[in-house]
Amino acid sequence: MPFYVRTGKYLHEKTTLITIQFKQAPNYSFPKEAAETWRPNRLTFSIQPQMDIRIRFQAKKPGPEMILNPVDMTFNYAEAYNGNEPEAYETLLEDVIEGNPTLFMRSDQVEAAWQVITPILEAWQARPPVDFPNYAPDSWGPEDAEALIARDGYNWTTLPVKEKIKAE
Repeated sequence: MPFYVRTGKYLHEKTTLITIQFKQAPNYSFPKEAAETWRPNRLTFSIQPQMDIRIRFQAKKPGPEMILNPVDMTFNYAEAYNGNEPEAYETLLEDVIEGNPTLFMRSDQVEAAWQVITPILEAWQARPPVDFPNYAPDSWGPEDAEALIARDGYNWTTLPVKEKIKAE
């Protein structure tokens, strides 16, 4: 199961998505012409800048012809809870004030984590990268990132941009 992470400080947009793309069903039960726009089903958890959960699946276009198109079904936290979701770190800071350690690591866990990470950091410092794939600010990263997943038959997922309603 491939697992890809794209991260960077100067990417086009600050967004955090987790996308699960489902495999195609082995026995395709629709005629080929019905699915010219067929896309794999996927489940996407959007963490920021907006919090939502969306599932993309194939739906039959209304009417007598068998035409399938990908559609999105979305649960949006801000719409469902009137925008009352906590800001970044709000829950964490509240737990600090209340003395609730649930979301924090114990000191022995921190030390164990550093025991794992320190050799990795030391190896990186000992062998700096020769051909580091930099990228232009405000882009979606180096072309190597696209090529990395394209060779496995995948592409990066971006969500549609919601148009802001202008007040008149």
